[in-house]
Amino acid sequence: MGIRFDENQCYSHISYAMHQPLRLLIKDTSLLTEEESVYAKHLWTHTDFILFNKIDKSPIIVVEVDRYGYHENNEKQLRRDRLKDSILEKYNIPMLRIKTTGSDEYNLLVNKLEKVLA
Repeated sequence: MGIRFDENQCYSHISYAMHQPLRLLIKDTSLLTEEESVYAKHLWTHTDFILFNKIDKSPIIVVEVDRYGYHENNEKQLRRDRLKDSILEKYNIPMLRIKTTGSDEYNLLVNKLEKVLA
């Protein structure tokens, strides 16, 4: 079953997964620095959500949900976020970070998805 956002938008070719290990998404780490490579291969490093093409399993968008109390005041977590951002950028995998203190998440996701698919 594909993702359906409303009656006018059907993305039947898209599916999603939660907590996808980054090491399964980034298998060839040749573009990464040593620090990024170690982080990408770590057993606990994962995406919050990934939207992917059901046919060829290629990633479409990684969605990260940043909990304010944990992400904003935690230098270690901010460093890990920057590493993940850099890794995904090097492999041209679009990403959307959503803060738990934000609003309009639905439209943020739909707009990002439409931009990526255009």
